Amino acid sequence: MDNKSKSKLMFSVLVLGSCWSIVYLIPFIQYVFYDPFQEMLGATNAQLGLLMSIYGFGNLYGCPLGGWIADRFNYKILYMGSVLLNGVFGLIFVMKPTYSVAVIMWIGFAITSLVMNYPAHIKIIRNLVSDEDQGKIFGFNETAVGIGNIIFNGAMMLLFNYFLQGVAGIKAAIIGLSILSILLTIPAYFAIDNPKKKDVKEESKEPEVKLGVKEYVAILKDPSTWLVALSIFSIYSFLVTMSYFTPYFTDVLGATVTFSGIVAIIRTYVMTLVGAPIGGYLTDKVKSASKVLILVEILGIISLFVMLNLSNETPVFALIALTLIMALAVYMGRGSYYAVISELNIRKDRTASTIGIAAALGFSPDLFQFLLFGNWLDAHGQTGYTYMFIYQIIVLTIGLGTAFAVLKVRKKNKVSNVNAIESV
Repeated sequence: MDNKSKSKLMFSVLVLGSCWSIVYLIPFIQYVFYDPFQEMLGATNAQLGLLMSIYGFGNLYGCPLGGWIADRFNYKILYMGSVLLNGVFGLIFVMKPTYSVAVIMWIGFAITSLVMNYPAHIKIIRNLVSDEDQGKIFGFNETAVGIGNIIFNGAMMLLFNYFLQGVAGIKAAIIGLSILSILLTIPAYFAIDNPKKKDVKEESKEPEVKLGVKEYVAILKDPSTWLVALSIFSIYSFLVTMSYFTPYFTDVLGATVTFSGIVAIIRTYVMTLVGAPIGGYLTDKVKSASKVLILVEILGIISLFVMLNLSNETPVFALIALTLIMALAVYMGRGSYYAVISELNIRKDRTASTIGIAAALGFSPDLFQFLLFGNWLDAHGQTGYTYMFIYQIIVLTIGLGTAFAVLKVRKKNKVSNVNAIESV
């Protein structure tokens, strides 16, 4: 990684990971404090679900818009604004924590995290290093986000318990996160370099073109954009499916709640720190994100077939081993799929727009997959898990085909470049 000094690079990645982590914690706070959050709002379960659906539409509509803004305007200002406004919205929400205010603020959180932060974050991370180190940098990015999640979730729990839990505790947790978010704008200022107008000229040897409607439509129609989208979709869908392993172990395989909870913590937090750097390292080692994704998809498919044939007499160590293999695979995928952008030779000045459009499909499981799986479990009981795993095998198979398609496009691009050089 020769674009920046190692110390500055480490500082930048840690700060960016912290910023990315914190802008999602308040919008998803019901995942940690469901009951006190519901009590504070006086909301029904359906209303809490609707709140997340409202936020989830930010992926569909907000990310493409945010990508265009980040490519056209100063992404440093946009990014710092996202972290600052995230804290401001959190404080506003705590001052009047009613459901109607929550709806407005969750739209605001969707803007700060999905429009202003996410596409700009991917663009900034990609620009930190050369194309040869894209796997490592995105792997380290996931690790930094994981570290941020551990620290900030720990801070939330401390504040929640210090203020005697309940409504007072969750208010204290949100206030603490909001203040931390505002304070993070200071290191973010030093961690993010100002955009350079010469980037396009240096990379493409073509005159700089301001991203307009015509260019945006071209990105939308580019097959490479949708290959990135499907790469993300298959891995993120797998991650969503794995969130149901906890009830599957208890309801179907007869594991204890304590055992399932411990495995869930290891699966979610520990494997994030391990899997993402491994995926990034392998991506750069084999010089291909798609080859790593092929390995990930195959591991996932085989593991799910094994999962379908487990019984309540399955040894504990086998459950742990299988879960960790799948968790390792899914986080290796998360450490690799953003590097597909470089493998497909997508221009850096189009990174944010490409990832913004790709995210609309890539993270769409948030919109429908929880609802789909919930209906299967309600309607079919334990058989719903079978449907769930079969569905995921199909999705991973699509992801496998996508990875091979990326390899094909990469090979075609290399041939075109060679022919272009020979013609000169």
